[in-house]
Amino acid sequence: MNSELIMKNLLELCAVPSISDSDGERAMSQKLREMLLRIPYFAQHPSQIDSFLIENDPKGGTYLFALMRCRREQAKTLLLLSHFDVVGVEEYGAAQALAFDPARYTGYLKTGAISLPAQAKMDLESGNFLFGRGTCDMKWGIAADLELLRWFSEHPEQLGVNLLMVSVPDEERNSIGMLSAAKRLLSYREANRLTYTCCLVGEPDISPEQGGSAQKMHVGAAGKLMPLFYCAGKETHVGEPFCGLNPDLLLSEITARMELSADFIDSDRGCYTPAPTCLKQSDLKTAYSVQTPCAAYAYYNVMTITHTPEQLLRLMEQTARDAFADALRRIEEKHAGAEKKLGRAVRRDVFTPKVMRYGDLFRLCEQAHGKTFTAHMEQFLEQSEETDLRLLTVELIREAHSFCPDRDPMVILCFAPPYYPHSGFTEEDSPTVRACQALAKEAENFGEAFAIDYCFNGLTDMSYLSLRGDVDTAALRESFPVWGARYSVPLEEIRALDIPFINFGPLGRDPHKFTERVDLAYSFGKAPELLLRLVRLLSE
Repeated sequence: MNSELIMKNLLELCAVPSISDSDGERAMSQKLREMLLRIPYFAQHPSQIDSFLIENDPKGGTYLFALMRCRREQAKTLLLLSHFDVVGVEEYGAAQALAFDPARYTGYLKTGAISLPAQAKMDLESGNFLFGRGTCDMKWGIAADLELLRWFSEHPEQLGVNLLMVSVPDEERNSIGMLSAAKRLLSYREANRLTYTCCLVGEPDISPEQGGSAQKMHVGAAGKLMPLFYCAGKETHVGEPFCGLNPDLLLSEITARMELSADFIDSDRGCYTPAPTCLKQSDLKTAYSVQTPCAAYAYYNVMTITHTPEQLLRLMEQTARDAFADALRRIEEKHAGAEKKLGRAVRRDVFTPKVMRYGDLFRLCEQAHGKTFTAHMEQFLEQSEETDLRLLTVELIREAHSFCPDRDPMVILCFAPPYYPHSGFTEEDSPTVRACQALAKEAENFGEAFAIDYCFNGLTDMSYLSLRGDVDTAALRESFPVWGARYSVPLEEIRALDIPFINFGPLGRDPHKFTERVDLAYSFGKAPELLLRLVRLLSE
């Protein structure tokens, strides 16, 4: 394959500011179509390129399929999966305008205008890295896919399978592109008489061990469930602070336990998920007053390898109960301190810990108000203009709680979108793993060491290619307030797809940071030839 063309593709792709949920993202399907039509095969078969509207997307987002058929008529088809959106560039500061021009941005960094972390500075000075948004996550993957299709277009006799490029938006946000594409892949398979044998993905390795002695080929992916804790407090005037319970205090105790908690680290087959971290924490007070907040919420990034929703909910319940008890002990200690300092009694209210799941709250309100409550909630959800699924989840809990007959402080537990099932983990004797093992042997001739990794530890659309184990759809529906109406995951379709995958990406560093960069020597030197060999191995 031609490394110069991969670089040309990369720079052209990076020039489109395809930030999630932006006009640039919505322009990418057309840009990819234009680039595909330069490839001889697609110039002769333009009807093999399809753009599809994302289901239930009011902004008209699209994703793209491009099918290159093998000369020898057959069903075996290898998928080339990518996402074309990128995260925002606020962290680039005054250099935001250069973030989508990697050549200029790399040159700008060389002027010393921005102070870089030590590793990034070393990489810049080496001259072996190209900096800029999307360079490694994941427009290198798209650039390599385009060159792979061009190469086989000019060498059709060497193509032993059909190639289907699938490129989607919104992976960095809610994955609505891939969720829609997963369902489309089933009907597309039948309409075109295809058999999906494997999927190749070009995401960068983001593991802590990245950059070690061996490059990685991932054949499994971690999942994600995002615990949301909603703390309903007891409001009070600031002149009587001990006569209420500030939800900010309760939520702070929860975050102190959730943040980096080893209890939520999942493991299997030598793979471990990152520790959880808080993605947002806030109370619901919108204006100044001398009344304490009524409610607060937080949600946390939690990755899974084996944990089920039920297992996580039990961990959440224990965390909330412990945090609630400690918050009450803290209040009791401070109350005693206040009385001691004042030398008199200070009025206070006494509370007991209460923790419940959203499904339990819903049933409690339903029992109290009957169909009036359920009809109101359906109408409330239908009329809500909130587009952020996390905030919509909070709105639903707040509205349901307003009907709750129990007005004492409580913690309500649920999950917020997005949900990624853990997937992959193919058997040792599978064709996918055998192809990886064969490539690892061939890579030795290139002076490269490769290892098979059973868990890609980042959020990825690979999670929507297959399922591992049983998934309780009813439990998910009850645990996600927005499930079914504004959000769902087509679990049955994903199970029916059951596509094994290999993530073979570039060598890059710092995705989602202003120091995002891709290595030049490996990513544009050895990687293209190894990727081509991997396709040949999967074709056998």
